[in-house]
Amino acid sequence: MGSEYDPKKIWSTLLTNRGYFGGALVLNHTLRKTGSKYQLKIMVTREVEADTEYMEAFAAAGIPTIVVDKIEPAPRDGKVNKGTWEKLAPWGMTEYERIVLLDSDQVILHNIDDMMTMELPKGYIAAAHACTCNPRKLAHYSKDWIPEHCGFTAANKETGEPAAITEYVPENHHLLNSGTVILEPSKEQYDTLIHAMNTHPDVPNMLFFDQDLLAIIYRNKWKPLSYAYNALKPMRACHADLWKDEDVKILHYILNKPWKSRTYGDDVIESTHKLWWDYYAEVEKEWTESPDENKRRLWKNVVVPVVAQE
Repeated sequence: MGSEYDPKKIWSTLLTNRGYFGGALVLNHTLRKTGSKYQLKIMVTREVEADTEYMEAFAAAGIPTIVVDKIEPAPRDGKVNKGTWEKLAPWGMTEYERIVLLDSDQVILHNIDDMMTMELPKGYIAAAHACTCNPRKLAHYSKDWIPEHCGFTAANKETGEPAAITEYVPENHHLLNSGTVILEPSKEQYDTLIHAMNTHPDVPNMLFFDQDLLAIIYRNKWKPLSYAYNALKPMRACHADLWKDEDVKILHYILNKPWKSRTYGDDVIESTHKLWWDYYAEVEKEWTESPDENKRRLWKNVVVPVVAQE
């Protein structure tokens, strides 16, 4: 299968358990459906590697895996901020020229191969801003997270182009969302990230793990992408003046996941779940109607338990 893909550039996402496998299957399906010339390789933890049946399911899906060792900050006062720090692993994968990190709760709506050739200054990453509107008024988010300070509020409403990051922008404009990140692996950058993870004073209190660390280490060294490459579903409401359905390339189902329920609201945000279920139905058909009995068994054992059945 590998020969038709450029081996030096990959899409990648991280899975730490079975819970997001339905999401990953849909992500892979939509990459293929939109004609990507690049392959998705899924990072899995040692715990996933030890789950033989789960690994069989990756093979049945035709998705190569990359086993990553545990990445965790050094303890501070006996406590460890446990999170998805393994998302930093790609910076050390210097056998690749470019990796685009995606989240497995995303669907690809248009071809995104341009991300593999976008110009990226040396030592930079590219990502979309974090939306800091906090429309749900979550108490544990910073008090500074209000629409006036959000990076997307300053985006060009006609073209969708992101606001430039200068010394005069609000502090929130320096925050990125790590659901989509373009990076060029480098031992030097990887070592810098791991050192910061183990020593930076903010690490014990980080809410968004790798995302918060990236915003610190790449401050003034990340290229803002249009929201279209990481369209967080609540933005369809809180940035309705920016969001255009036809422009969205990557739809990101942050917060509640579509696979948790087959019933969803018809409001402007929850109605986006229909798209996920439409793609899932295509994947489901492929697996459940497969002539390969093992593939049908794996669907029943690995996918069905983690995806709502009604």
